[in-house]
This record gives sequence, C-alpha cells and structure tokens, in this order.
Amino acid sequence: MPRRALITGIEGFVGGHLCQYLQKLGWEVAGIHLNPPPDGLNAELFCVDICDFDRLKSVLEQTRPEWIFHLAGVSSVAEAEKNPVPVYEINTLGTLKLLLAVHQLMLPCRLLFVSSADVYGRGEAPHSETDPVAPLTVYARSKHLAEQLCRLYYQAWGMDIVIVRPFSHTGPGQAPRFIFPKVAQHIALVEKGRAEPVLKMGDLSVRRDYTDVRDVVRAYVLAMENCISGETYNITSGNAIRLRDGVELMLRMSRVPVEVRSGATEIRPYDIPYLSGSAEKFRLITGWNPEIPLEQTFADLLEYYRQRV
Repeated sequence: MPRRALITGIEGFVGGHLCQYLQKLGWEVAGIHLNPPPDGLNAELFCVDICDFDRLKSVLEQTRPEWIFHLAGVSSVAEAEKNPVPVYEINTLGTLKLLLAVHQLMLPCRLLFVSSADVYGRGEAPHSETDPVAPLTVYARSKHLAEQLCRLYYQAWGMDIVIVRPFSHTGPGQAPRFIFPKVAQHIALVEKGRAEPVLKMGDLSVRRDYTDVRDVVRAYVLAMENCISGETYNITSGNAIRLRDGVELMLRMSRVPVEVRSGATEIRPYDIPYLSGSAEKFRLITGWNPEIPLEQTFADLLEYYRQRV
C-alpha cells in the first residue's frame, strides 16, 4: 500500500509543486482546496473551507493520512492589512480546527505547519530560530499565533508537529502579484507585442533571500522525514539579493529590450528592508541545501509565462 499524504491548500503555488514531488516519491496524495485547483493536478481532491470543522474532520477520517502538510492560508500581506478578520479566521482559527480534528480522531500522523519568516519582523538579520519574534503585520501575527497553537498541541497532547519558517521563494506557477512572476509575465507580454517595453516598479532596494519552490518542497519532505517534533526550522537559501539585482537578471533574459522604472514608494509601517535567515539548524539535521540556482529559477519562471500569455 502506498503511503498517503494530505496537503491543505493544494491548489496554491507551493501545494501543486509539493503534490508532484510527493507523487514522484511514490506517495498517494489527497488535497484540500477552496479555490478551483489548476488543470492537471492529479490527486484526490476535497473542496473544503479550512474553517468548516465538521467537513474538515470528515475528510481527515476518510483519508487518514500519515503526513499532513498544512499550507492553506491567506498569504498576501497587503490584503491582510486591508481586511484582517478573514486572515485570523483562516490562518489562525483554521489551524486550530485542523489540530483539534487530528486530536479528536487520534490520527497517528505527523503534521508540518508552514509558518513564515515574516514572524521575525525587523530584527537583526540573518535570523536564526533562537531569535526573538516581532511580527509587524496582520499576516505575520496570524502565523505566529498559529505557531503557538501548534506548540500547545505538541506540549499538551504530544502531537507530532514540525514548524517551518520559509523565507521568500519563487518559481514556475507563482502568481504575478509577486514581484518576479510580475516581471516574467510583463517580459512575456512585451515579447509578443502585447505590452509596452517599460516596467514600472516600486522600491527595489529591499533585500530578500530567495529559494526555488522546488527546493522548498524538497525541504518540506526532508523535514517530515528527519526533523524533531515540536521544533522550528528556517527554510532559506541564506543568500540575500536586492530586488533590483533580481529584476535586472531577469531582464537580461528577455528577447527584446525592456526598461525598468523604479521609484521610492511611501514606506509602510510594516515594511522590512532586509529579511534574511540561516538554515544551518535544518541543514545539520537533514543535509538539505538548495540545488537550483536563481538564474535557472528565473529562466523557468519566464518560460512558464511565455507559454501562457
């Protein structure tokens, strides 16, 4: 019998990549989604609101997964600031309902909770897992609260839970509301004569670690295989780049000239100019290192949009 994994938020950017990777490893995959899943997603799918406890519990009882990857959640920082209530309902309360359902069913499973590096806030980078957290945004606070709930279920009931804090990641399939997919989509449109060869951007001076999503999902599986229950691990390349440098790297891959125009935008109270981390704790226990260079990530991302615009 193949081993079975359940992915919440399987319709998302990371969920699709994780599904494919698990299936390559021989796993049977089930997934919970709320939005329509992308074409070609080959898994047992359940349309469930993560906040619908009875339905969620029913799916868990039906699938009885050995591993649960909890990816479902609101991820837009800007949208979360505008409309915070659904963010806490989904990211925090939804996590609580998942934990409670697993506990009530006494499922013998391991759960990976995907938090966010945003919980570190503006503290001194690069961040390690022992650094104090200082979440600045609704999104980051919702993730930090969910982390605390995971630790509660680990400490009080011995639930087998691993928490990961991924830093920025990108790759084919990511939506153009994020910076590098936005650039890739614009280049692809310009190449087909459907957009002006000018790309208007905001502040590109901020620095972020970027990891290919395919390296990230590989890390999630290694976390399930090797990491210590109740512990928290950073998932990051540890190589921070200025967004401007990343944009210029992608523009050099364009088949036609594209000009970038960036300007300083109003600094928001929750903006973080430099967010970088160390994955040394994770590397020591799993042996993981990113394998896909940023140049390849950008080339694949650009090709993804060339095929779709």
